[in-house]
Amino acid sequence: MLNQHMWYCYYGAAQTELLQCRDEGKDVSAFEDRVASLDITAPMTEKDYEKVMSLVDEMEALPEPENPLFVEPSDLDAIHAEQMPRTAPAAYDKAALADRIHGAWIGRVTGCLLGKPVENRSREYIRKIAEADGNYPITRYLHGNVPNPTGDSFFDDPNFKNNWFIEKVCGCSPSDDDTNYTTLALSIVEQYGKNFTSLDIVEGWLRNFPAYCLCTAEQAAFRNFLMHILPPRSGFVRNPYREWIGAQIRGDFFGYVNPGDPYAAADMAYRDACCTHTKNGIYGEMFVAAMIAESVISNDIRHIIETGLMTIPQKSRLKRDIDSVLAAYDEGIEFMEAVERIHIQYPQNDLHNAVHTIPNAMIVAASLLWGELDYAKTLGYSVMAAMDTDCNGATVGSIIGMITGACAIPAHFTDPICDTLCTDIVGNARVKISDMASRTMKLID
Repeated sequence: MLNQHMWYCYYGAAQTELLQCRDEGKDVSAFEDRVASLDITAPMTEKDYEKVMSLVDEMEALPEPENPLFVEPSDLDAIHAEQMPRTAPAAYDKAALADRIHGAWIGRVTGCLLGKPVENRSREYIRKIAEADGNYPITRYLHGNVPNPTGDSFFDDPNFKNNWFIEKVCGCSPSDDDTNYTTLALSIVEQYGKNFTSLDIVEGWLRNFPAYCLCTAEQAAFRNFLMHILPPRSGFVRNPYREWIGAQIRGDFFGYVNPGDPYAAADMAYRDACCTHTKNGIYGEMFVAAMIAESVISNDIRHIIETGLMTIPQKSRLKRDIDSVLAAYDEGIEFMEAVERIHIQYPQNDLHNAVHTIPNAMIVAASLLWGELDYAKTLGYSVMAAMDTDCNGATVGSIIGMITGACAIPAHFTDPICDTLCTDIVGNARVKISDMASRTMKLID
């Protein structure tokens, strides 16, 4: 029901805003008891909504800390000042590009499909399902037609099992926000060109995106668009989710159309991200776009990750935490030990962590490093690590698919979807993935 829909009603917004302000180093001590005493759940009334949002407004207005531990601007010029020095675009193999772009599109779709059945489920839950299917470590799609190994009634919910487990996929990857955004970005660049503005992004969303398909920061920003609160304020006003993962999953296409030019990809991603996010929410999209652009010219995963990091503020939380993943890899520890460290730092049972940019970006980096350029292993790791599994699978799939190209992707990932993707984007309800790759190629110089 609409008045029980979490992302429409915002009944957890005050608690999320409290956590977000705390992450930013703001003093929220005066609000802790007030937020704890709200006791508002679904179904939510208009009076409840205003009560929650008045608290959100107060916390959003809190001053920034006087001596911040991190330097995390949201303005593009200020971000540029905190990046590593910009590098010139690198030459790429034009003859191989079409297969790489096709591979990136397939990677995004198949990675999303792999992770979707266990989105935000625990590592133990994922392991039990995969083991029941003889698929652990995970190297192929998950099946749901196994005896319930979890003891969780959710596993037996027909609505859950009918949508995403591979035996229910009938020749088309179902629509999802992780592929909707990539499809919409293609349409926006086709319409407005590579020099599109943030206002063009807003117009593209208003014209082409059903609002009910949006979640968290995107839902909040869409509401702001309708109230003529435009970028960059749309990414902040009454938006407690402004550092969640929503922008990070939108960066892929901007990497696709800037092969060998990570800084151009990151700048393009910024124009999208600032519509809905701030600080590390923005950096996540820039980081991913830059990595994908670099993946066209390199198969050195560490180099690709470090290139992505060059485009974001060097004193940000995202940079610090991705560096910690690189350090863990250098220690020679096993993948799941590295994942355990991420979960200790960001416990998944707190939704603010489970769908936050930073821990999920850490999982992306870890999956790529420990995956060792093996397509199935890399995607499998991104799901075994839990948190936002469809988002991370899709992002990892884009990068590893760009590196390997479509021709090298195992058939057991591509055969079930028959080159077909469903989306919620106007004019793109059912598309051929190969056609999306061809349309992308036409936008590259």
